[in-house]
Amino acid sequence: MKVSTILSAIAAATLVSAGKLHLPLPGKTQFVPNAYIIEYESSVNHNTAHDSIRAHNVDFHVRNEYHIFNGAAITVKSDHDGHAISKIPGVKNVWPVALYSIPKAKKGTKKATDPQAVSDHIMTGVKDVHEKYHLTGKGIKVGVIDTGIDYKHPAFAAPGATEGCFARYGKNCRVAHGWDFVGDAYTGRNTPVPDADPMDCFGHGSHVAGIIGGNALNIKVNPKPPQPFVGVAPEVTFGAY
Repeated sequence: MKVSTILSAIAAATLVSAGKLHLPLPGKTQFVPNAYIIEYESSVNHNTAHDSIRAHNVDFHVRNEYHIFNGAAITVKSDHDGHAISKIPGVKNVWPVALYSIPKAKKGTKKATDPQAVSDHIMTGVKDVHEKYHLTGKGIKVGVIDTGIDYKHPAFAAPGATEGCFARYGKNCRVAHGWDFVGDAYTGRNTPVPDADPMDCFGHGSHVAGIIGGNALNIKVNPKPPQPFVGVAPEVTFGAY
C-alpha cells in the first residue's frame, strides 16, 4: 500500500458521521442566498474539512474562518444546499445565514425626573455605583460591536465640548478606536466594503453605547435628546465597530 493511500485512509477515519442542518421555525425569516455557517467536528481541522467538502464536488468560497468554534462561513457556488452539505463527513452543524432587520427607534415619553426613569438606575444598582463609589468608567475601554457609533453626538462629547468626535479626526475623543468591517451600503446580500470610519448609519449601536456610557444630562445644543439621561459608565473610552 502506498504511503499516500495510507495517509488518505487516516484522514478519512478522522471524519465522523454526517451532521445536522438547523432551520428556524417557519415564519418570515429571510436568508442570504447560498450562504451558510458550518461547524466542523472537533477532531477535524479546517483544511481537512474543506478538502472533504470539495471532494463531494461542492464549489464554495470561504468568507470567514472561526476559531472561537471550529467552523467557517461559506458561500456555495454549486447547486448543493444545506441538506447536502450537512451530510458530508466531518461536518457537525450547518446554519443558513439569516437576515434580521433592526427595530425602528421610538421616541421616549419619560422625563428625567419621572420615578420610572430614576428607578432604572436604582433597580440596577447604578445609582449606588455613581454616588457611593464614584465609579464612572474612567480609564476603562469598551468595544461596541454593532452598527457603529454616532461619535458626533453630544452625549459622547468630552467634558467641556459640545460635540463628540472620533480620534482619527479629532483630539480628546471618547470614541478613540473603531473600524467599519462591512461598509455603509452592506445589506447582508452584497460584498462587504470595509472602511476606517465607524459612523453609525442605523442608530442601534449608538443606542447601546448610550446605555453603556452616554451623558446627555447637560446638553446645551439642539436638537436635544427627547429625555436627559446618563449611562452606566459615562467616562469610558469607546471602540466603535
